[in-house]
Amino acid sequence: MVIGAGARRSPGSGRRSRADVAEGTGTRGCRLGLFGEQCGFEAMRILFANSIQMFGGAEVWFLQVAEGLRARGHWVGLVCRPHTELEKRALRAGVPVIPFRFGADVGPLAVTRALRLLRRLHPDIICTNQDKELRTFGLAAKVTGIGRVVHRRAIDHPLKNNLRYRLTYTWLADVVVANSFATRSTLVRSAPWLRKARVEVIYNGVDPGRFDGPAAAELRSEWGCGEQDFVVGFVGQLDERKGISTLLEAFERAAVLRPEVRLILVGEGPLAPRVAEFRRKSAAGDRILPLGFREDIPRIMRSLDLLVLPSLWEGFGIVLIEAMAARKPVVATCVSSIPEIVVSGETGFLVPPEDPEALCQAILRLATDRNLAAEMGRRGRERVEASFSLSRMLRKWEELFREAASERPGR
Repeated sequence: MVIGAGARRSPGSGRRSRADVAEGTGTRGCRLGLFGEQCGFEAMRILFANSIQMFGGAEVWFLQVAEGLRARGHWVGLVCRPHTELEKRALRAGVPVIPFRFGADVGPLAVTRALRLLRRLHPDIICTNQDKELRTFGLAAKVTGIGRVVHRRAIDHPLKNNLRYRLTYTWLADVVVANSFATRSTLVRSAPWLRKARVEVIYNGVDPGRFDGPAAAELRSEWGCGEQDFVVGFVGQLDERKGISTLLEAFERAAVLRPEVRLILVGEGPLAPRVAEFRRKSAAGDRILPLGFREDIPRIMRSLDLLVLPSLWEGFGIVLIEAMAARKPVVATCVSSIPEIVVSGETGFLVPPEDPEALCQAILRLATDRNLAAEMGRRGRERVEASFSLSRMLRKWEELFREAASERPGR
């Protein structure tokens, strides 16, 4: 369901109560899927804001949490750019969507739209993921006094130590949540004015059950891969940050020694032309298959023998826990949050970034020892169930949102 961002109250209607706002989206029995009457607690009204046009790990997170909290009885709305993959998937999942044109950073038109939206929807929580969203909706929340702002920091990059960022993170954000301890450490180290106590950590999670089932033989057949082939997969954006050049060089070296090794690339990005050129020039080019953007990730993960993620830095690396949930070993670089996910020697291998030889050797080790690969996959699944499950993540976010909402003046 799409909620119009510019709806106005009827003349003379006066100030709406929280139970009457947003076209029938009150806290009890609303037509947007809130199940407050069936809950043994007061349902929250949670508004997520996302300004990104591309679809990646952060957008996967938005959908997971929006759907999960909605299923738990809370009202959830998603503010996002119109005509994006995120909007399409949210609508398909039944999550209420508010199309929003963000414009310039802290642009007066965007802030005015945010002010109107908050006054109409009266959320308890406003959750942002990018600094642009934080500044736009954080400022609107301060002006209106509506909602508590929870900002999710999902990239392992330092903050700039200047007045702009200090105001953004200490005045506009009520709570900051990092997706890993590595991200939290980078945040507080780069911003001495940001108190550690204000930065929480909640890991991303997946539903392990979505990755159950046998490998799709027909899918491997579509790829031109037989049962004896060792299929290495990469899932993510084709850009420099993901270490694509290192991956191609490492695969070329591995393919010389192990002719059964194949490489599947899932994703789009600016390096797609370079991948195409590499395939034309390399002797191993016929064993590289770019699939482009795909939605059937669980099916793909089940059909791989190994997932690699040779990133230079990461936000979180959710594809790692997806592969581990599918009982696949992983090889990744020891950067950002990745060492918190992958236990080297148990669930896969960690290698230095921009080191094609180390990556090649890790691939060869697993290609030549299928029993080791299977054992690492089994341990990876156990690790996901223990530390990176969707149910655990949703419980943590629900608890954090409820605590933040309870601290709002007047409650």
